[in-house]
Amino acid sequence: MYTRLICVSANDTIAELPGEGGFPLMLGELAEVCEADGRRAVAAYEKDGRKLFAAGSYCGFACFADGTLLEILPPAEDRAAARKALCAEFCRRCGAPFSPSSFDPDVNFMEFFISVFAGETVKIIKSGVLSTYTSREENMNTVHGTILFNENIRRNLVHRERIYVRHDVFTPDRAENRLIKAAAAQLIKLTASSHSSHLLMETLSYLDEVKAPLDLAAEFGKCINTRNTKKYSVVLNICRMLFDKNEGTALTGKSVTCAQFFEMP
Repeated sequence: MYTRLICVSANDTIAELPGEGGFPLMLGELAEVCEADGRRAVAAYEKDGRKLFAAGSYCGFACFADGTLLEILPPAEDRAAARKALCAEFCRRCGAPFSPSSFDPDVNFMEFFISVFAGETVKIIKSGVLSTYTSREENMNTVHGTILFNENIRRNLVHRERIYVRHDVFTPDRAENRLIKAAAAQLIKLTASSHSSHLLMETLSYLDEVKAPLDLAAEFGKCINTRNTKKYSVVLNICRMLFDKNEGTALTGKSVTCAQFFEMP
């Protein structure tokens, strides 16, 4: 959870940077990542023998390990208009509805990002998460499915009351839900909103039997685009922003816990 917010406009100098260590060091690491990645979110330069930092043309947020949240907004007449434009662009990219009348300009972009994910996820849970049949092998007290005789002899030579079988189970442990669980587990550590935290906790509790994904990139290839999975589209688009390198919005680094930057139209 962040403890300090620094909000600047695109192409402005980033203030509050005394000393060489701490946040300036972490910001320097992010600037190096941005330069290597080719995205102008944060840039470092020298002036009068001092190392300074400036926001680039990319807008979004970066949450750092020391609890600092950096928010870069597009140029606008005021902060409220800038946040509104950035949040509207995010909704356009992920396919979520955006209501200008209910938009709260005091909520920073990261919290808005998390609230959209949390809200859309709870909608899926209330309508019923998708499940799938998967094959499972285990020792049981009764016969379910097919007895695996060789394995049963090896495992249950002494414990004759047990039977080793292979059977199909209907489970929510599928790629779409594994990605949602991974995203919820990451975002709940960042939010300072009690409402978003409650919704994310509810999500994690509901998906308790869903396994944590071992290979996030591979999970996207397992997501099936059908009429039944249409309700997952917004949430999966946000998951791609978080985890899919091909999506091109996330930035990572040793001191960056989460970062999302993209060019405004």
